[in-house]
Amino acid sequence: MTLRFQDVFDVETKQPWMAEPFQGFSLDSRYVQSGQIFIALNSYSQPEKTVQFAQSALDKGALAIISETDLGLESALVCTDVRHLMGTWQKQYLQATNPINAARILAVTGTNGKTTISRLVAELLMLQGKKCAVMGTTGNGILPNLESSSHTTLDALHLQNLLHDFAQQGAEFVSLEASSHGLEQGRLNGCDIEIAAYSNLSRDHLDYHGTLEAYAEAKSRLFKFPTLKVAVINIDDAHANIMLDAASSNQAHPKVLTYSTSKAADYQVFGIQYSLNGATFHLKTEQGEFTVQSPLLGHFNIENLVASLIVAEQAGFDLRQLIAVVPQLQGAPGRMQVIRDEDRLFVVDYAHTPDALTQVLKTLKRHVEHQLWAVFGCGGDRDRGKRPLMTKAALEQANPIVITSDNPRTEDSQQIFADMKRDVNFSQHDVHEIHDRREAIKYAVKNAQSGDIVVIAGKGHENYQEIDGVRHWFDDVVEVQSAIDAQHHKPNSAYPAQ
Repeated sequence: MTLRFQDVFDVETKQPWMAEPFQGFSLDSRYVQSGQIFIALNSYSQPEKTVQFAQSALDKGALAIISETDLGLESALVCTDVRHLMGTWQKQYLQATNPINAARILAVTGTNGKTTISRLVAELLMLQGKKCAVMGTTGNGILPNLESSSHTTLDALHLQNLLHDFAQQGAEFVSLEASSHGLEQGRLNGCDIEIAAYSNLSRDHLDYHGTLEAYAEAKSRLFKFPTLKVAVINIDDAHANIMLDAASSNQAHPKVLTYSTSKAADYQVFGIQYSLNGATFHLKTEQGEFTVQSPLLGHFNIENLVASLIVAEQAGFDLRQLIAVVPQLQGAPGRMQVIRDEDRLFVVDYAHTPDALTQVLKTLKRHVEHQLWAVFGCGGDRDRGKRPLMTKAALEQANPIVITSDNPRTEDSQQIFADMKRDVNFSQHDVHEIHDRREAIKYAVKNAQSGDIVVIAGKGHENYQEIDGVRHWFDDVVEVQSAIDAQHHKPNSAYPAQ
């Protein structure tokens, strides 16, 4: 059974089974309010509790239940594809009860680069005098005021509520990350996505998707949105054709724009020059050639910046004026974030996949004068297959390396370290295994020499370590700065006031 919005409620005339005015939808039985419809999604971790949650919602005054399967309860409707419909329902409810001019939605997908591109797009638009909200891994809100986010892409109801709130606050644009989980689960359904960008794809989330092909297919769904007007695609990536095919088969016929740092494209980069202060490059477009001076480190940040410029331009802004403000860009926290200490460089980055770690280390080789260090770990309760690949990536690009903890979550850390060392040849490398992440960072800071670059990878913007299911405050940037201050016998000013 497929329910239409008007089948669920009517703002003017209540359905016969409604005892009181309709007050929207809820996904959490703990917080359901009188007058709301509770959507009882099947719980994969606790399937036996779905009925319990639904009954609890009814007891608290829910008008009705909509579930994916028959729960055997009164005042219940069965809608097998409710996951993919509820975002649209919530959006229509919000507009029916409180009409607003919706913000224009710009979305980014890819394994690496989503956070940086979406943040750079927002910064570019802000520097053009526009209010732009950001939604993704590093937080949600109108720049510069972000609140932490539980997921890269929120559940459909929460997402629609925030989009509505941002528009009420005057945001003209929303720059958001579209995760593979969010796309496959329909969390973005109901969003009128206008411009979509694709960065790249490499091994990640295979514990959920199963295969790289399924993972790529999930990403490609972004380019099938019926509201899409422009698709921006990195054709240097091996999976670009999947995204191009999705965009070309879209009946909305979006404009497709490509970018590249190595081949002919609509936006082509050439003449790159690197320095410790960033990079300078030339950008060839239909409008002409431009020189871009970027404060961001790394080759992939050139790709990220170009994608951001195209998205902002297609949103209606002059490319020349956008390029003029590039030197003011800061980028996302925890993404190639630099801490300088005299003639040493410490870089905190979120790289937590083999490809991401390879790219971070490889790109910094262009800058390093002496040794390139890698300090990294692997998260618990996640894809075990990528753990030795992470170690091999570090060994191929860096020396010395420090293997340490990331977020072990509920998994035995000894198992994680054993996986990281499985079938790995450590000969001819300076390798240190330090399980305490704070001590690992201290070791690197103490022993890094003049001209060294030290990469602390895996956690980026996160300000916690999850151990045995409990989150403990921990921030790589703060820990690096604290270790530097201690080495110079300075107060630990990096720690937040208590």
